[in-house]
Formats: sequence, structure tokens, C-alpha cells
Amino acid sequence: MSRSKFILFFPALLASFYLESSLHAQEKFKRIRVTYPTESIAVLPLFAAHRWKTFEDNDLQAEIIQARSQVANAALASGEIGYFAGVGPASVSATLRGLQSRAVWFASDEIIYLLLARPEFSNIRDLRQKKIGITGLGGTAHVALQIALEAVHENPKNFLYVSITAAQLMAGLETGVIDAALMSPPYDFYAKKKGFREVLNAGTYARMPFGGLTVMIATLRNRADELKKVMRAMQVAKREMLKSKERTVALISNFLKVDRDAAENTYAVYGKTVSGSGVPSHDGIDQIMKSLQLAGQFTDRKVSFEEVADDRIAKEVAKELGYKIN
Repeated sequence: MSRSKFILFFPALLASFYLESSLHAQEKFKRIRVTYPTESIAVLPLFAAHRWKTFEDNDLQAEIIQARSQVANAALASGEIGYFAGVGPASVSATLRGLQSRAVWFASDEIIYLLLARPEFSNIRDLRQKKIGITGLGGTAHVALQIALEAVHENPKNFLYVSITAAQLMAGLETGVIDAALMSPPYDFYAKKKGFREVLNAGTYARMPFGGLTVMIATLRNRADELKKVMRAMQVAKREMLKSKERTVALISNFLKVDRDAAENTYAVYGKTVSGSGVPSHDGIDQIMKSLQLAGQFTDRKVSFEEVADDRIAKEVAKELGYKIN
């Protein structure tokens, strides 16, 4: 072969090689689709698994899609989405209303929500008949706040609730559109720096899962091996978050678009809640059911753990990763 022909042939050979390698890599990884409801610390393990390649370490290629719970439920039911990154009142309620789904993994065993008010309000009583911003009526934040209010002997009906995105809560407080806001890190950090007052720690009274994984029963039956890999990828990522502060602070800063101080503050708070094995607990599910019934839902029935959750695969993963499981 002449030198001129080789020069023309070699780039084509390289292109063919890289294309073949790319196709081979795509065949190696099983593609999955995971949806999440909102950008918050509750879904940090999902994004850690995605960014830190623990999905790939388990032969998975994950596509991450944001969608409201109602849209995600429809996508789960139709098979368009395989996994919903969340376990809480909304997902459990959907199961009890007929969605053939189960909670299979907990990201955290404890929610983190603080009620921050404008400076002129010094306590929770001052907020009666005032507007409180929450991220979704009927969702985890709303239900947790209602539980906390009842725990401090306040009637939840004495307050006005405004559904607003987490990113807009601060602006709502600053402009007076809302009088108080239920926040999780890092937004509470900024609110306190700006002089807004903490009047209630809802997480103290409403102890339930914060994030997790919900799947269809068909996935449990027909794709158990894949589900196990998904759980393992997210649990390994969660464990890595506890071991690697610098890496996790960078993830928080990038994902939630906050500065380093806020990211470090978030890490300090969040790190106290995510040390669990990921296995769904009976107590956590009981707390979700209690929250739903306090909100007036499913008050005429007793719901068993097995009706809404399945911990079998999570236990397998936890044992393989060295957690002590009863």
C-alpha cells in the first residue's frame, strides 16, 4: 500500500475501531430510566450513582429524568420508566389507590425540614392564617408539616398553604408572597443568613423516609437481577458520600447550584441521616401511613407493610455490602 493511500485509510480504520468499541460498550450496559420529583438532597444518592459511575460499575446505563409524581406514576404504570427515585406519602398513596408498585429501598430514614418565617413572626402561633410555602400539596413536605403542627398542638387547618418550587421559596419569603417556608438544606442555610427565623423543626416530629426507590411489582418479579444492581449502585454511592466529604460537597454544590459554605452545611446535616442500610423499615412505612391518615386518607383501613413495600432485595444487597441485617 502506498504512503498516500495509508494516510487516507488509517483515519477510517480508527473511526471504525472507535465505532465498534462504542457499540460494544453500549451492548455491555443495560439501559434503565429513573425519574425523580424535584432537585433536593433526597435524590443525592441517585445523582452520586450517576456522576460517580456506580451504575456503570453494575453494568447499567442510567437515564435520569425529572417529572412530577403524577406524571412519574403514569410512566411507571406504562413501562416508560422503570424506577421512581422516591418513597413517601405521595408514592405510598399512589400504591394504595391502585398503582401496582412497592417501596423497595430507602435513601434515608429521616426527613430534614425546617419551617423558616419572616422576621416579624417570632413563633408558630404568629403564623396562624398566614401563608406557608411548601413544595407540593399532599406531598412529603406538606404531610410532614401537618404532623409537626399537630405535635405542637396546632391545628393544621389554621394555616394557609401555597405550593411553590424549592428554588422559589427564598424569593417568596423576600418579597412577602409567603410568610414562611418549609425548607430542607441547603435552602434553610441561606434563609437563616438572610435573617429569617426558624420556628419549627418538622423533622423532629415526622420521622419517615427521605427519598428512596419505588418500582412496579412486575419489575420485582421479572427484573429482580436488574433491580438488585440499581439498588447496589445507589447504596454504594450513598456509602461513598459518607466517606468522601470533599467529593460530596462538590456534588452538592454542583447539583443544587449552591456555594461551598452552603454545600458544607448541607453535608454536615445530611450526613447524619443517610448512614442506614437502605432496607425499608416497618417503622418508616408506619410513619408514612400515620401521616396519610392524619391528613384524612385511608382512615378506614389498616395497611400492612407488605401492601406497600418489599424489603427482600434490599436485604440481599445490604448483606452483600456488609451491613448487619436482622
